[in-house]
Amino acid sequence: MKCMGVGGMERNKFLNMCRECAMIRDRGLFNVRQNVPDRLRVIYKGIEYYPQAYELAFFDDGSVNHIAIIHDLKANSICHVPLKDIFEKER
Repeated sequence: MKCMGVGGMERNKFLNMCRECAMIRDRGLFNVRQNVPDRLRVIYKGIEYYPQAYELAFFDDGSVNHIAIIHDLKANSICHVPLKDIFEKER
């Protein structure tokens, strides 16, 4: 069974993007990645982010909650959002 969100982002694809972003050597202040390639960027509510991590959690009823942890380079902020709301950036 594939975990696929509305935006078409599969969990495995997101995890691979997180791994690739972690290997980016170009880092700025506070170890924030810089010059993240377009192929590793995702869209959430019309804003570009890069994938930072993935979290698996559970709702009160026991159902699974897939959470994408994403980093906004412009605002230097981190957001925890549902993976189903993440879109791949169009190339």
